[in-house]
Amino acid sequence: MNRLTRPGSAGRTAPPQQALQEPFASGGGRRGSSPLSYFLPVRYEPNYKYPLIVWLHQDGAGERQVAEVMPHLSLQNYVAVGVRGTRACDAAGHRFQWLQSPLGTAIAEEAIFEAIEAAQSRYSINPERIYLAGYREGGTMALRVGLRNAAAVDGSRAIDGVISLDGALPRGGRPLANLEAARQLAILSAVAIEGSQYPMQTVCEDLRLWHAARMKMDMRQYTVDDAMVTEVLRDVNAWIMARVTGQASPMDVADYDTLPVEFSTN
Repeated sequence: MNRLTRPGSAGRTAPPQQALQEPFASGGGRRGSSPLSYFLPVRYEPNYKYPLIVWLHQDGAGERQVAEVMPHLSLQNYVAVGVRGTRACDAAGHRFQWLQSPLGTAIAEEAIFEAIEAAQSRYSINPERIYLAGYREGGTMALRVGLRNAAAVDGSRAIDGVISLDGALPRGGRPLANLEAARQLAILSAVAIEGSQYPMQTVCEDLRLWHAARMKMDMRQYTVDDAMVTEVLRDVNAWIMARVTGQASPMDVADYDTLPVEFSTN
């Protein structure tokens, strides 16, 4: 598997001990067959409550992608866990996709919350700082699950925020059925305006829907052909940390000093 080169450190790769993979624990009604891939921050401190990022890959990739993306987002701010898509899309079982149907969403939701529970049982996680993040189809699934789980029964936050990179607003399956709670959900949508994955016509349609629903959504458009670039990931880090610290985010998205983030499809 090709490893990502860390920004600003040509030829060096993220420490391999940060990427850990293991299957879900079996029993208790869990599926028991879908593996997770963890990413730990440099100098992990068990007495600190880390924000958790749950990473959802695009169609055609796999859960190990989290270890390739996180070094470009932050090497020290988060614990992260990669979740595998709901269906294999190659004969070898190395590439997976997200089924955007009601059943596929329910399966993905179960896998995501099992991943959150597994991460919380292993590592020191702040339960109020859990973020779903995804790329392309994974971003759309992150929106689906985040909108469905914007608030727990007792009014506490189940998901603090959703980040979608080139992922469109979900179609079908009533994504805004939990509208009152969903309006409190923080959403960051990063769009590559020169790309074809999320066409501008669809972006404009989605913006009208977001506005009509009065959602708390921050859409940032970049003059690049793919949202998976280091500048976008740096902005994602700043956006999350602004929520964690309660401070304004000092983003300057007019400066597009971007570098493509190239990673293997698994």
